[in-house]
Amino acid sequence: MTAEFLSLLCLGLCLGYEDEKKNEKPPKPSLHAWPSSVVEAESNVTLKCQAHSQNVTFVLRKVNDSGYKQEQSSAEKEAEFPFTDLKPKDAGRYFCAYKTAASHEWSESSEHLQLVVTGSLPEPLLSVNVDPGMTPGLRTLRCLTPYNGTECIVIALLKMGIPEPLQVRQVRKNQTDFMLWNVTSNDSGNYSCVYYLSNSSHLASFPSNKLEIWVTDKHDELEAPSMKTDTRTIFVAIFSCISILLLFLSVFIIYRCSQHGSSSEESTKRTSHSKLPEQEAAEADLSNMERVSLSTADPQGVTYAELSTSALSEAASDTTQEPPGSREYAALKV
Repeated sequence: MTAEFLSLLCLGLCLGYEDEKKNEKPPKPSLHAWPSSVVEAESNVTLKCQAHSQNVTFVLRKVNDSGYKQEQSSAEKEAEFPFTDLKPKDAGRYFCAYKTAASHEWSESSEHLQLVVTGSLPEPLLSVNVDPGMTPGLRTLRCLTPYNGTECIVIALLKMGIPEPLQVRQVRKNQTDFMLWNVTSNDSGNYSCVYYLSNSSHLASFPSNKLEIWVTDKHDELEAPSMKTDTRTIFVAIFSCISILLLFLSVFIIYRCSQHGSSSEESTKRTSHSKLPEQEAAEADLSNMERVSLSTADPQGVTYAELSTSALSEAASDTTQEPPGSREYAALKV
């Protein structure tokens, strides 16, 4: 008896747990827009609803429009709801939900997604507010709108490549500042801003001018690479200077060598030219002497030079002769 009671009790508890599990709502999904939730008119966008289970049925709804509903079954955890040739009436806030085959209730609704279709109001102007006394790592982007109405407007800061607005402000003035804190290289990119009426999201402006921002990190961990880069730059500069100096030095040495060679050749030529007349003169004298000796020779083959030399030697050897004064001369008539 006791065993049967316990069995029935366990069966009842299990059935109650199953019923409670069936009636329990699944976790809420997430809703995203691709490529962006702020798009131009007549363009295309896709809303993606992602659940936590597979083989589910998704539903897409629009806030303040009870008649709008799109359902789609998917074997995956995600469903896509495409929009083509967007019109201003397509703008608004959307949300999605899903239910599984074992559950009879829809999950909790996702967070609302604001779809903005631009092109209904004049474009604003985006600029950087440069302040010398600004805190390091802080930048201010200022969006100036031409709207002068009394209604509250919504201004959104956009960045290319990011589907959702970076920041959203609801103001009653035509100027709004967006603060970028702890700016790093990840904040580099193209920025713009748009505005629309808070109670009429389908009346949105054209996007502002694209503001391109480039940020360079200067953290401690980047000091070593920067030092390496500086060292490499210094080395290249020194090497270039040395190369230029060696080039000029080589040109100078070649020039000097060429000048020295040309001067040596000129001096050699001058020496040869100066020696040539002397040699010619010597050769001329020698030929003249030979001609004289040949022309003045007597028939016995003795030259006047030889006779003069023999006469001088005889006079020197004859020392026994009396001087001319010791002789007596007599005048003779002929």
